[in-house]
Amino acid sequence: MRLTTLAADSAQRTGITLVLVGAFCFSLAIPFTRWTDGLSTSTIAFFRALFGFLFLCALTIASRTPVRQALSWDTIRRLVPLGLVVSATVILYTYAVQHTTAANAVLLVNSAPIYVAVLAPLLLGEPRARYTWQSLALAFIGMALMTDPARLDVRSSELSGIVAAALSGACYSLVMLISRSLRGRISGLTQNLWSNGTIVLVLLPWALRAPGAVVVSNLHLLIPLGIFSLGLSYLFYFQGLQRISAQQVSIASLAEPIFGVLMGLAFFAEVPNTLGWIGAALILTSITLITR
Repeated sequence: MRLTTLAADSAQRTGITLVLVGAFCFSLAIPFTRWTDGLSTSTIAFFRALFGFLFLCALTIASRTPVRQALSWDTIRRLVPLGLVVSATVILYTYAVQHTTAANAVLLVNSAPIYVAVLAPLLLGEPRARYTWQSLALAFIGMALMTDPARLDVRSSELSGIVAAALSGACYSLVMLISRSLRGRISGLTQNLWSNGTIVLVLLPWALRAPGAVVVSNLHLLIPLGIFSLGLSYLFYFQGLQRISAQQVSIASLAEPIFGVLMGLAFFAEVPNTLGWIGAALILTSITLITR
């Protein structure tokens, strides 16, 4: 009995560690995106998805993971909007990282579980989470405090970055809902391959407009951007999910916005003011409540 308990504890610690590493990898999108030079939002999003897609393909081949699945019409009609919504999420998040602080971008996009709690009962018929409305109220108050509307100029690029981050969070919630509707029909790896492939196809026209010399000069950033923030992040996440419960994954994933704030502090000296820290704490509290 004791050996079984120790094995379970070890598996749980390993699972939580894998999710934390995945969250750290995803947060690396902030510095790698910021360090690119001369590339548009769409071009960065394209190459992030391209190298993430190529990494996942190589991983699939190397591990001999079967991805061939019978796709029914019902599954395809869900995969198509999934890919499009993922594309919107990635584009909006990339724009947000470029035009507002790391804290604003990462916390607003990670407010997605709150939207899910509101929309899931309406779209999927799931029971409403116990703390939905309390979480929603805390999240909106936290967003208001973080963005500090009194000091924002409606013409400023930071305001557009904040709006993009909030919209990215809303789109990300739709990704979660569509993915949840596909649960049991198609694997997470196949969903990721499909989503990244869709981003590549959608953004290809914009990527082709980018000067080749500029792209080449940024490859040392674009390649790790795709591998770490899309490839490895999801790899560690799904490996962790196999070892711990979905609820534990949700809580451990809260490290992602924390890592994002730390990235802003470490690399770009973005120190939130007092209201910003309070707002961040309220958003983290709201996410914690809704994932309980």
